[in-house]
Amino acid sequence: MWTPRRRAIASDTARCTQAHLGCPCEGDEAVHAARAQHVENAQAGSEATVDCPECGEPSSPLRIVTWGHCRACRTADSRAKSPLRW
Repeated sequence: MWTPRRRAIASDTARCTQAHLGCPCEGDEAVHAARAQHVENAQAGSEATVDCPECGEPSSPLRIVTWGHCRACRTADSRAKSPLRW
């Protein structure tokens, strides 16, 4: 009888398909719908700029809604969490 070398990848059905984009719903439809509305509103106002809550620099509303801060702050945050190894 044939046995696979690797185990099957478990799928988490409660996980949102937009979790990699920062969706905090964890399967809750009400939370997901509210966040989707915020993202749509941010995309509609993409010409405008808003201030980053961390550094105060102007940024796209979509970045503030999805990441919580501007691109520069996100880069600094990711470098603080996992710095490059030389």
